[in-house]
Amino acid sequence: MAALRPECKTTSKSATVVGGSAYYAIHAAVEHEDGLIHGKLHEKGAHCAIGSYFATHETAALPSDFIDEVAGVNDAVPWMTPKQRKTFVLRWLKWKLTKLGMPGFRTRQPPRTTTDG
Repeated sequence: MAALRPECKTTSKSATVVGGSAYYAIHAAVEHEDGLIHGKLHEKGAHCAIGSYFATHETAALPSDFIDEVAGVNDAVPWMTPKQRKTFVLRWLKWKLTKLGMPGFRTRQPPRTTTDG
């Protein structure tokens, strides 16, 4: 079970996607959201980054450490609006994909979690 998203169930099933493919799948799911919620998988039809993936891929499985990593980024900016959080998470995912050598995601730095310069 993931620590930051205990709503996710433990399964003996192998992860559906891993590595760069998993980050890319989350990126694709987040792109279709209006915004991302904070601290929960789903709430009143809205989702966090991981929740948006599971809303699209209901029978998928992800490693719990991966869920915690992405949920940690999603929850790192509780003061942001859902739309700002979506932008923040997408920028982080692009940075992560760049670091993994995925073409088309060129960004040099991860997004900052503070508002000072």
